[in-house]
Amino acid sequence: MRNYFSILCFILLSNARAETDTLWGRLRGNNGSGVAKESMPPIKLDLNNPTWKTPVSIGHSSPVIFDKLIFLTGTEDGHLSTYAFSKTNGKLVWQRKLPKVNLERVHQANSHAAPTPITDNKHIFVYFGSFGMVCYDHTGKERWQKRLSVPRTLYGTSSSPIEYNDLIILVIDDDNNLPNSRLSRSKVIALKKSDGSIAWETPRPFHRSGWSTPTLWNHGEETELVVLGNGRLCGYALPSGEEKWFVSGFSRETISAPITGNGMVFASASRRGGGGSLEIDPQPFWKSVIHYDSNGDQKLERSEMIGHFTFPFRPELPYGHPGYGMPLPKDKKQRSRRLDGIFGWMDKNRDGFWSEKEFIENFSHGSGKPMLIAVKPGGKGDITESHLAWEYNRGIAEIPSPLYYENRIYMVRSGGILTALNANTGNRLYSERLGASGQYSASPVLANDHLYLASEPGVISVVKADDEMKIVDQQKLGEKIFVSPALDANTIYIRSTKHLWAFRKN
Repeated sequence: MRNYFSILCFILLSNARAETDTLWGRLRGNNGSGVAKESMPPIKLDLNNPTWKTPVSIGHSSPVIFDKLIFLTGTEDGHLSTYAFSKTNGKLVWQRKLPKVNLERVHQANSHAAPTPITDNKHIFVYFGSFGMVCYDHTGKERWQKRLSVPRTLYGTSSSPIEYNDLIILVIDDDNNLPNSRLSRSKVIALKKSDGSIAWETPRPFHRSGWSTPTLWNHGEETELVVLGNGRLCGYALPSGEEKWFVSGFSRETISAPITGNGMVFASASRRGGGGSLEIDPQPFWKSVIHYDSNGDQKLERSEMIGHFTFPFRPELPYGHPGYGMPLPKDKKQRSRRLDGIFGWMDKNRDGFWSEKEFIENFSHGSGKPMLIAVKPGGKGDITESHLAWEYNRGIAEIPSPLYYENRIYMVRSGGILTALNANTGNRLYSERLGASGQYSASPVLANDHLYLASEPGVISVVKADDEMKIVDQQKLGEKIFVSPALDANTIYIRSTKHLWAFRKN
């Protein structure tokens, strides 16, 4: 009996680990949740002694996993490339380059390889905004490719494909959109996994460029596709793809992905420019611009707007960071004219200076309402007033997606502020600084009852999932991190700007 019990435990543990190994086949794992509950990676990471690390090319796609392989994408010598690495030792198993194409325009903080691939037990499906979709088997043999029109976006493509039965679903929102739905360039498309042909296509006539990845919402006997785009959260019936409902009120720029839990769907977006709260303190912005006061008179003249100066959007970032402030033209004459406009906009009394009083009185930042909402199922049409369980408007993250776990919602925003809410009520449990500042682009992931949070400067914080914030480990990797980690049974995989790292629990 004792031997039988031991064998049974071994089988159950093996099955749990095998299941965990297959759950990270898309961005943020199972349905984009970021949660691998049965995963047991190390809670304290020894950054000086990783299990392995291997060089990787430039790219902002997250790693995805199936069985013994890790897949990701990048750019190399002007080629859009897909890579397969060994989970065991990090060695490159195969690489496939696409023919050179005209690359879309992307923001300096983005990449031409930003969408994360999706994999099943036979194939990997890869999307590049500059090319379209390509399918490989796990040995690297190309099975099909589907060229798609390159969307015009503000910052470049980043929405990742997801899987639904025998379909790959992709959201393509486009600034060239037209108001007539039959001519809409923004759309949701479903491709057949077998050959890449289009199974259906649904126009999105009210949407311009967006960067959020959709999710599937299972409630009752229904499955809906939920898509966050500029201004709206929309629900589409599956398998038809027909729009069913929408919630309005979101800002122009939506990046984070919706998540599900407790029978509801949760979605968040900051105001345009990254502001996370309804009320914004202008003092950090003034402190940022007065940094350029070269003569020390505590006023800012037009002649002092030199170097990296621009109007700050995210004053917590370093000067010169591509996300720090208003983008300016590279051409010197155009740049000068733009700076003249910025100066005149704030210098209301035309005395040739920005004073602190004048700056604060005329300060404005971003547009749209920052919010995290919880949506109840069963709605049709405009459900903005009828189907919201709650709304929260403070400390909303710009890029990272929220995470649901055990009736809590966690979100981390730039500056290193971690917020936890009760998922049923939206009441705040805590909102505290991690002591790891800077931009946060990677979304949190969770394993073994702990959150793993990575800042862009490369600080990794491990926090106990609880009603109070308890930091159990914090390490500096030494390389920047832009993308969400991946998890399997006992390992966390972290993609930095230069390497793919594995930290495995022995």
